Amino acid sequence: MVVDLKKLSDALRRSSPEEDLRRDLQRIIRARKEEIQSTLASGNTFVLRVPDGRRIRISPLSKSPEIATGLAG
Repeated sequence: MVVDLKKLSDALRRSSPEEDLRRDLQRIIRARKEEIQSTLASGNTFVLRVPDGRRIRISPLSKSPEIATGLAG
């Protein structure tokens, strides 16, 4: 098997914990989009737990999500 080390090295450089978390969040939010929209439409805050244990609160009044302090227990 032939491996192109430059391509492999470039791919590994592009991958980062932040990018992985961003992709995970996009996947989770897409999967739960209707539930999130319904919660926000009723005026409630939606709390999303992400794979690394953090919680993200999405409020109907905020312009963007905020990361909740502390780790989920």
